This record gives sequence, C-alpha cells and structure tokens, in this order.
Amino acid sequence: MSASQMKRSLIGIGIAVVLAAGGGGIWMMTQKQDQDQVKAREIVTVDHSYQNPMTLDQEWEDYGIGDPYVLRYNGKYYLYCSTKDWRVGIKAWSSDDLVNWSYEGLVTEDPLTEGAYAPEVVYWNGAFYMYTSPAGKGHYVLRSDSPTGPFTVETENLGLTIDGSVFIDDDAKWYFTHAESGGIMASSMSDPYTIDAGEKLNTSLGHWTEGSMIIKRNGTYFMTYTGNHVFSKGYRVNYAVGHESPNGLYTIPDNNPIIISTDKDFNGLGHSATVLGPDMDSYYIVYHNLVGKSAEGPPVRKLNMDRLTFNGDKMSVLGPTHGMPTPAPALPAFRDPLGDIPDTEQWESVTVSGTDAAWLTKMTTEDRFTAEYNVVLDNGQTSKAAGELETIFSYTDEDNYRSVRIEPANRTIALQDSAADEALQQTTLPEGMDFAKLHTVRVEADQNGTRVYWDGILLIDNKQLTAKAGRIGYAWKDGLTPVLHYTAFANEAGGSSDNKAIKQVPGTMEAVHAASIGEEGITIHQEGTPDGSYSAELTSTEAELSFPVYVRADGDYTIAAMVSDTSVGSTLEVEAGGVKRSFKLKAEAFVTEDDSSEWMKVPLGKFSLKQGLQWLTVTKGKGSPNIRFIETSEAAVSEGKQKVSFDPDSTFGDWQEDNGTTGLMLDGNNAMIFGGDTHWTDMEVGIDVTQTDTAEGEASILLRTTMESSFRDQVADSFIGYELALRNGRIILRKISYEVNQELTSGVLELENGKARALRIKLDGAKISVYDGKQKEPLLEWTDRNAFLHGRVGLRTSSSGWLFSNMTVTTDN
Repeated sequence: MSASQMKRSLIGIGIAVVLAAGGGGIWMMTQKQDQDQVKAREIVTVDHSYQNPMTLDQEWEDYGIGDPYVLRYNGKYYLYCSTKDWRVGIKAWSSDDLVNWSYEGLVTEDPLTEGAYAPEVVYWNGAFYMYTSPAGKGHYVLRSDSPTGPFTVETENLGLTIDGSVFIDDDAKWYFTHAESGGIMASSMSDPYTIDAGEKLNTSLGHWTEGSMIIKRNGTYFMTYTGNHVFSKGYRVNYAVGHESPNGLYTIPDNNPIIISTDKDFNGLGHSATVLGPDMDSYYIVYHNLVGKSAEGPPVRKLNMDRLTFNGDKMSVLGPTHGMPTPAPALPAFRDPLGDIPDTEQWESVTVSGTDAAWLTKMTTEDRFTAEYNVVLDNGQTSKAAGELETIFSYTDEDNYRSVRIEPANRTIALQDSAADEALQQTTLPEGMDFAKLHTVRVEADQNGTRVYWDGILLIDNKQLTAKAGRIGYAWKDGLTPVLHYTAFANEAGGSSDNKAIKQVPGTMEAVHAASIGEEGITIHQEGTPDGSYSAELTSTEAELSFPVYVRADGDYTIAAMVSDTSVGSTLEVEAGGVKRSFKLKAEAFVTEDDSSEWMKVPLGKFSLKQGLQWLTVTKGKGSPNIRFIETSEAAVSEGKQKVSFDPDSTFGDWQEDNGTTGLMLDGNNAMIFGGDTHWTDMEVGIDVTQTDTAEGEASILLRTTMESSFRDQVADSFIGYELALRNGRIILRKISYEVNQELTSGVLELENGKARALRIKLDGAKISVYDGKQKEPLLEWTDRNAFLHGRVGLRTSSSGWLFSNMTVTTDN
C-alpha cells in the first residue's frame, strides 16, 4: 500500500477497509476511458450499521418517540422524549453506543408530568436538572441525583411556552431558550431554577419556531431550531451561527434547512438535539419523523439519528437517511467503565514521582487523540482537602508525560508538561464545585494544540503544546481518595473524524472533509468564503479529494462543484462509478449578474452509479482549482418534450380543469400545484398564461422545486426552488427556500385580459432565461451562483381568474 493509500484508509471501529487487488471489487472498469485508467482502490465496508427510523422497546403506544433529547454522562447515553398526552411520567432509555437502547422505565411519575413535552436534562455538579412543559402549559424544573431518576419537581410553573433548553457557556453562565412565534426566545439564568426576562433572537422559521438547542464548538455557537407545525410535511431543522454570545445576533447560513424531507413515507422531520459521539470527536443529531395521528389525536413519531459534520462556521447533516444502512457511530480505541480499582488486563500500576498512586493504560494513543476521564476526586473528604489529582496523557516514561492537575483546595486546574518547571497554563474552576461528585476532564490534542474541558466547558486552550503519542491514566497524592469512573481515548481530535465519515449520494460533501486531506498538494484556505467555511485548493496533479460514499440506489447522478472564480480555466477530473472524466471550468460558466460572492456552483456531468459503498474522487488537470464542496443529485431518466403530469398528492388548494381540456385554473384563493420529476435538471418550460377580469394579485410558474408542503400553520412559501411571478405588468424571478424569499431580477410584461400569453423558460445549469413567446432575446436572465440544479415544476396563484394551459417540459438530462 502506498503512503497516499495509507492516509486514505479508514481502519477503525465500525469501518473496515480492504485493499482491492488489480482493479477488482467495486472499482472494476465499466467502459473505455478517455483518461488514464482508473486506479485500484480500497473497498469500503461498514462493519456495524443501523437504519432510520429506529424502534425502541417500550415506546409510548400509538405515540412513539417525539422530541428526542440525548444526554451523555459518564460514557453512557440517556434518551428522553415527550410523554403521550393525558399520560403521566417520563420515559428514558440508555445506551453505550447510540444505537442499542435499553429501557430504563419512568424516571418520574409525578402527577404534574401529565403529557410532559420535550423533557431535556442537564448534569451539573452532581445534580441532574430536567426542564419540561407538561401539556404545553409552562415550564417546570425537576431534579434528581441520577439520570434515571427519580426526578422530583422543584419549582412552580415558570411559564415560557414550550421546548425549553439549557446551555452552559465556557464561563459557567447558564442560558435558557424556548419556543415562540416568529423566533426563538433566549434568557440568561442566575441558577438552575431561575430564568431571567428574555429577548427574541433572529432565529426564526417565519412562523412558530421551536425545538431549539445550542452547542459550542471552536468558540462558535451553533443553534438548531425547528418548525413550523408538527403535523406539517415541511417540519424541518435549521441552524444558525453566533460568535458573540448565546443570546446575541446569529447568522443564518445558506445551506438551510439541514434536515427536511416531504416524501410520502418519510416527512415531518424535526425537533432535534445534538450530542457528542462515543469517539468524543464526532457529533450526532437526533430528531423525529411523523408517522401520522394517533387514535386520540396526538402525533405518532419515530426516532432518527444522523451524523453531523463541521467545516468552520458551516454545519451539515450527512442525511437525512431513511430505509438504508447507515454507519454506526465509531467507538473509542480504548474505554473502561471502571468504578473500582483498575484491572491489570488493561491497566498498569506505575511509579510517578511525588504521587501516592498512579495507574496507566497499557494501550497507547496515536499522535492525535481525545482522552476523557470521569472521576470523583475526593470520596468522603471535604472540598478543602490538600490533595491533588493528575489526569495523565502522552506518557512515555516517568520523566516524559503531560497531565492536567486539579487542586480541590484552591479550586485550580492546570496543564502541565513534566519537562517544564511550572504549569504551562492554569485557571480557576467554576464556583461551588463539589469534589465529592463526579466530574469530567476531557483533553483534545492535535497539531493545533491541546484543549482541556471541565464538565464540558473549555477552560484551557494551549496552542503551543501540540499532540504527542503516549499512555493515559491517573495519579494522586496527599491523601486524596479518588474513585475512577469511565475512562476512554480515541485517536481523533478537532473534527478529524469528519474526514473518515461516509458521505451520502445524493448529498453534499465538503472538500476539506475528503479522506485524503493531509496529503501534499492540497492547500486549505480558512478565509474567503461567504459562509465561513474552509476550502481546498488542488495545487498538484498528484493530489486528490477522495470521499468514501454510500450511493442510495442504482441510477444516474449529476455531480457539481462549488469553485472559486480563480479556478476559471482549470480542469477537474472526476472519478466515480469506475469512470474517470475531465471537465474544464470555462469562463462563460462564471459570467453572472450575481455579484454576491466569488464562488460559483458548476455542473460537471452525469455518472452512472451502483448502490452501495464506494469512492468518489476529484483531482486536478490544469490550473489550481479551489473547491468548497461537491454536490451530487439524482438525474431524471426521461428526456424529450412532454406534457406535465401534475401530482394529486402535491396539489394544495382547489384546482379545476377549464372546459375539460384547455388548462388549469384555481377555484378559490391561494393554491399551489406541482408535477413532473424532482430529478429534472436542465429543461425548457413552455406555458400559456391567461389573466381574466376576475384575476387579482399574482400568478406564478414554479421551477426546479423540491420539498413542497402545505399546512395552515407554516409559511406561505413552503417549497424550495424558483418562482417566476406575473404581477401588475411586471415579471419577477425569485429564489425561495421556505421562509427565505429573495427577488433576483425583474422585467416588464403587460398582459391583455382574456388573451393567452406564451412564455418559454430555459434552465441551463445555473442560468435561467425567460422568453416572450418565440422571441429570441430574453425578457430577463439570471445566473445564480449557488443555484438549485434540480427539481420539478409547479403553478401558484393568489386568486382565481388565472388560467394556465399547454404546459410542456423539454428535458435533456
């Protein structure tokens, strides 16, 4: 195996990689190539998988799992969900791996918990605090000494609608967010039971917005939130990014929503929670899908989980996956629940100068790792004890190791290197720490330095102390009597596991998440993108962006790349499905009226792919292309000119045929209708539009639409795609993604009452051109730098009196 192949290997827990011999396996030649012969590559296999949606033991009957929340504590996971209306108690499940769940029973049976909505649990300093809104009638705080209860009610009704969530920042300050119409509300907290007056954030789905949660990663706040109504097919998850504070101004990235599906058998996805994976580097998002209504009326929902990835300020979901094998979360390289004296099979008692006792793992980390230590520092002694505890890492011998030293007496935590005479960095622990309770120290070490977390909050960030391989363990002195609990390490840190994660086709993969990142000839740029993500520039013909992918089904797939304007004239070579093709990034593809950024999504071509695990690889020919992400989408099978067949399941409002055959018109106000194939890419749409005397408002042709929905309690623009609207002598092109409605360009088009007007709309890659009848010059034209490249067509009117007829679509996919 070559050095580059070794870097690309994905050997680890849950994923096995086997070298394919002589071009065999999944990368066999399927047709004659214009380029060099396709390389033999490792065959990607998944050892352990799960499938969404999941079914758990003892779910609420005829209700399932709704509003899931997962707590990670002492190396285990605890899942809580909403209680079925008119039932009492809150159910919980536990898991070691996020896939196999055991029922833990009712963690509370307090009568107040009848129909308890969206319970969330936070652990702090020995206590578990639960926040829930029974029957949606205001919040209560419950407390327990165990994640499995019993939880007892500690407060009166605090109000504040539903879906309360707690976030603890690195300065140990607490914040509370909850649902509200038009945006999530945020409040500071003076203690776990007291919530201050709040303010509305700019995190809104344009209507009722709920299910919020905040995590902090690399100094950036990521908030997820959902809406608009639990019974809507268009229920979905968005995220926002903040840099100043948890309750400050957020940026809403363009890749929203990150979780949505309106498919007939998989829709209503929402109310998510985010949790750190078992490898302590990856993140997972849990959410529910809608099954239907129970016999009593409440919704029936199922549990789902998918992998999250991060690229600078950009967060993405590798999904949503449904009805397909999905790789199970990777486990640590080493883990031991302990709870007693370490066993000699995995641990070794050693001598460390100046300590009373020391234990080290026999297994050694690699030169990039995350280690976690769960410990009760002082069992039975007071918090003023003079003892010290060291959590050790990078140990090679008694004179060469690093550690985090904790001194309960003066409430300090320090990063140490045995080679230095004094602590490298020291800070104070949060007020009121009870050292007779379990606390967690997590150490992340890579080439960007060493980071130390105490109970999940970042206290030390040392960029000079880069990672070094070695053993991990504990040492203590001066009469301290610690009890050691869950201890683990994984050879991942700083999001490195994102590069090993198997990407989904169709789907989007970040260039910097290629398995080959780290090889020579790839330059990572951390600035210059509109969404704060990083890009990868290919500067050597030997460099490649190679992605392990899972193709959902046999078929043709269109591949596109988001590249910088500086990439004009470069050549990209794409290898997929056993075929390698070359694509030149021509200057004319970058000509655009849109000057919002210096990045362009460029379609590269169509590939035939087989279902299953395989590689997708991008290399460079000429030039130095700079790439943000690769997008894959299913291509339509049908080609040529055809009349549009409208989908009865995607007809919203009362439409009728006019005189039986001439066309469609609305019988009433405000309606949408959709038809065709969501996989259509390039197409020409022809249609006749007639405005009658009774027509009011506007009529629209909808283009490249996906994720269409309709429900009384959601935004009016409940689809993703383009809208070409006719209104008061104007023709207007808009780009719509549910609550985001952006006018791109407009022109003049006067309609004569009662007379049909023929329109032609040509969609060619990122360019949209609109023609009046057979005219050769367009009425208006727009090239979208971040275009929707596939979707079907539709119609929309705000009133009756508009007639659509002779609608045809000509595709060349």
